[in-house]
Amino acid sequence: FVGGLAMSQLHVFQGISGTGKTSLAKAFAKAVGGECTDIAVQAGWRDRADLLGHYNAFEKKFYEKDCLQALYKAQTPAFSDRINIVLLDEMNLSRPEQYFADFLSALEKEPGDRRVPLMESAPANAPKLFREGREILLPENVWFIGTANQDETTNELADKTHDRAFVMELPRHEGQFVFNAQLDEVSYQFKSLKAAFAKAQKNEEATVRDILKFISNSELTSVLEKQFDRGWGNRFERQALKFLPVVKAAGGSFETAIDHLLATRIFRAGKVTQRYDTDKNDLSAIEKALHNTLSKIFPNIVPVRCQLAIEKDMIRLEKGA
Repeated sequence: FVGGLAMSQLHVFQGISGTGKTSLAKAFAKAVGGECTDIAVQAGWRDRADLLGHYNAFEKKFYEKDCLQALYKAQTPAFSDRINIVLLDEMNLSRPEQYFADFLSALEKEPGDRRVPLMESAPANAPKLFREGREILLPENVWFIGTANQDETTNELADKTHDRAFVMELPRHEGQFVFNAQLDEVSYQFKSLKAAFAKAQKNEEATVRDILKFISNSELTSVLEKQFDRGWGNRFERQALKFLPVVKAAGGSFETAIDHLLATRIFRAGKVTQRYDTDKNDLSAIEKALHNTLSKIFPNIVPVRCQLAIEKDMIRLEKGA
């Protein structure tokens, strides 16, 4: 999760109801002394006005919603150095590619250029933090965290959303743990978090580039291209350079990070697994290539998430046969 914060300002927590997707986002904001704004996504949302609000030209008044207020507040002096979360609860009740489209495009740009238009022209006495009087900036200290249930009432996330987000599956956990309730409350600055990310990324950049270079010239890449018509793309490289170093610095490992990234980017449904045009031989080939490639970089790696995705698809094909 912490590595994901460094990788993308959009998170998607997937899983069945009751696994703590909403609670995790709120608990994190509370733990770091940040701010969390809850947005209940509604079925039928179609564009940014459903999320931000709309301007009534007849009344010459903008009717803003909680999301717009949260984005504006995050830029004010009291919140500009705090961690701010906009929680999109049940984000896939409607299609994010529609109501969140402007945000998806903006998040691809450099931090100072991440703007979302609110009106065609600037009204009189526009709020001073609006850009050109009619646009809201998506500040770096805001993360959008969407929860996505998987049932008959929801929509599948399109590649446009999936590829730009940090995606994490939350399984059900029966165990409990004891925490120290005597610790004093503390808040964390956004700039200190950003500096910690930058330090980790700088320290491990050369190592991660070597890993990516090896994978790009490997058997895994060859099988992906020949049998699945898939490649890596520049976005995968950018995400890996941000994600892997921070996972390691936060107490994880490169093995865990590369397994997660491959599972959510390459081995997810529609990319390599759960395709109509593949068979068991294709899956066996990619499984062998995966292990042959990763074992040469990480001798002790067990790519659990990737392996699970392949095994589940093998079972699907066997049932279909």
